[in-house]
Amino acid sequence: MHSYSIGINSSWWLVALVAALSLLSALWYYSRVHPPIGRSLRSVLTALRWLGLLLLLLALFEPVLSLFHSSTQEPELCVLLDNSASMRLRTGNVDRWDQYQSVLRGLPLRDLARDEGMSLFDESVHAVPAYQNDSVTAKGQRTDIDRALRFCVDNAASRNTQAVLMITDGASNTGSNPLYQAEQMSMPVYVIGIGDTAEVRDLSVQSIVSNDLSYVGNTVPVSVRLKSVGIADRSVHVVLKDDGQPCGEQDVVLHPQQQNYTLNFDYAAAKEGIHKLSASVEEVSGELSTKNNSAGCFLKVLGTKRTIVLFAGAPSPDLSFIRSALEADKSIQLHCYVQKEGAEFYGDAPSAALVHAAEQVIFVGFPIASTSPSVLQMLQTEILRAKPLLFIASQGVDYTKLRLFDAVLPFSVQSSRANEFSITADVKPGVAANPLIRLQGDAEDVQRWNNLPPIFRTETFVRVKPEAEIVASMKVNNVALSDPLILTRHVQHSKCVAVLGYGLYRWKMLGNAEDQAHGKSGDPDVLSLFLQNSTKWLQSSDDERTVRIRTSREFYAGGERVEFIGQVYDAAMRPIEDATVTVHVERGSSQQRDIVLGSAGDGRYTADVDGLARF
Repeated sequence: MHSYSIGINSSWWLVALVAALSLLSALWYYSRVHPPIGRSLRSVLTALRWLGLLLLLLALFEPVLSLFHSSTQEPELCVLLDNSASMRLRTGNVDRWDQYQSVLRGLPLRDLARDEGMSLFDESVHAVPAYQNDSVTAKGQRTDIDRALRFCVDNAASRNTQAVLMITDGASNTGSNPLYQAEQMSMPVYVIGIGDTAEVRDLSVQSIVSNDLSYVGNTVPVSVRLKSVGIADRSVHVVLKDDGQPCGEQDVVLHPQQQNYTLNFDYAAAKEGIHKLSASVEEVSGELSTKNNSAGCFLKVLGTKRTIVLFAGAPSPDLSFIRSALEADKSIQLHCYVQKEGAEFYGDAPSAALVHAAEQVIFVGFPIASTSPSVLQMLQTEILRAKPLLFIASQGVDYTKLRLFDAVLPFSVQSSRANEFSITADVKPGVAANPLIRLQGDAEDVQRWNNLPPIFRTETFVRVKPEAEIVASMKVNNVALSDPLILTRHVQHSKCVAVLGYGLYRWKMLGNAEDQAHGKSGDPDVLSLFLQNSTKWLQSSDDERTVRIRTSREFYAGGERVEFIGQVYDAAMRPIEDATVTVHVERGSSQQRDIVLGSAGDGRYTADVDGLARF
């Protein structure tokens, strides 16, 4: 329907007066014309002058021409049909799919769905141009009721939607809580529920939590979380399996007032590789589904036997104590080569094949002046291929020959003399988190290092490379110097630890040896722990992530509690139990939240959080 109107900013009688005056003015103007003109021409010119004056004067009245167009749009009903797979489940004696089909047949859906007013929803929303009997397939993986309601709101203005009709089982398992969207809608929502309102019986394994990394023979805790709904006053059996083979069993009694249960298992892998851990709970009659009665996770198990070759320039107390500490570690297979005064070695000579097969190389007072070029060339070839190196100095080291390994060492020698002097370790608090100096993992570790008995060093002056890190410097007569004692270097895949002092046996002989001899638990064995830390750090791969954060499941239902799982390791891939783990969650730039994870032991951290659906 169209209508028009014109309006002015004054009275119409005044317009008529102006029109009359402009007409009189035009007639008077052409009443006497020189030279005279014909009557018809004079009439035309008079009319034109009158019209021009009239339009000019009418503009002063601000005339407005209004055109109106109106149309009528019938109100529409937005029909939402649940297309998720849960519509095919059977709850007790109720078959949801049969009930669903019965409801669909009883409604005039073809009339309701005119002009694409009907939509199917699961994790997304799909408009239905023309409803057919096979339009609903119920094969969607998840149900997002909040998104379906928002779809109706977004199209309400253009389609004149005045009400919503939803047919669903109400199992919203993804997206935000639909209650908040429904409360904000300015139109009524009519819901036809499918299923049974009685409590659903279901027993499920919610999650299985373990470290992602372990070693052969090491025991790691495994936590299994169960959820019981509608099942109580009975005992159920839970089995933990390693690659399908049972490795742990527990029974748990279900109570009416409790839904969530946590079971802890101890697991130790017998072989290296990727292990699949799975937890399953026995089936209970009348369950909603048995597909959620098990869950699994993967655990990477590293081999414990590390082949290490040790080269020493001569027999020494350091060699004896270092060799004893390494051989006491059952995870190490040690091959030791000690050089005589000439170019020969005690026992068998080192072979290129064994050095090539080794994972690490240790120099204790090596090389010396009589070390043969062939042995040095063999070692240089392997070490320059990114084989980790642990260098421990001695008074007899030939630093000129050591320059063959300058590409991997964390220092370069400026000058060296064999004169020795006494030093003590000086560890700064800023490097307390370094995995090499970690003893018991507490605040006293730095003090334990600084209280060690003195050792020795030659007058060797070095330049620390820019990419190297000083782990410990030294003191002389209790005066702190900037000269390094322990250094590390990690460039790409090449790693090296260097100790520029010797007499390390004194750390044990004058440290905790007396307490150990009397069966007392005194200070920790610094030498043994330092060697363990160094070999593990040298072995750790660059690809291993030291901090790992994940959720127990990939998807959660709206309003469901979310479980965060964190793991923290040091650079030697040992679990850290005193870390502070904070997860930062944000939605857009204005909604942010920090969640602190609590320690669950063995480097694991967890937190259960609700309210993320409203976040």
